[in-house]
Amino acid sequence: MAKRRHPLKTVFLDSSVLFTAVNSPSGGSSKLFTLNQIQLITSSLVLTEVERNVKKKLETYHLERFFILVSNLKILKQTPESYLVKLAQKEIAQKDAVILAEAKSAKTDFLVTLDKKHFLTEQVVKFLIPQQPLTPKMLLDIIGKKNY
Repeated sequence: MAKRRHPLKTVFLDSSVLFTAVNSPSGGSSKLFTLNQIQLITSSLVLTEVERNVKKKLETYHLERFFILVSNLKILKQTPESYLVKLAQKEIAQKDAVILAEAKSAKTDFLVTLDKKHFLTEQVVKFLIPQQPLTPKMLLDIIGKKNY
């Protein structure tokens, strides 16, 4: 009997996860790029922020890794509606509201972040329903338990 396949899960990456994947090839953020059970998605805004931070904070060779990882992402061209950003500002710090609104607009299954303080709150969880905010480790645990 053939093994039953689960539908491909979509994952919106925030800048903390992408930056960490660039900086640490062996960590959990990088491991997400090796999974064929998920489709990684991000926004132009996230890419711009991460590229700027890689150039500012890391070594030159990290920029090459950044572009390699980006080639494995689906990049959203949309910008979130202003009303959605305003709603997000009620649930999260203003600097993170656009990313939260982009993740909501993307309609992915998960928002993956390393910013537990701001994104893994009850308010954000409610705002994102039916999406779930998770850390890379949480997502890896879910995927492991479901035997994708």
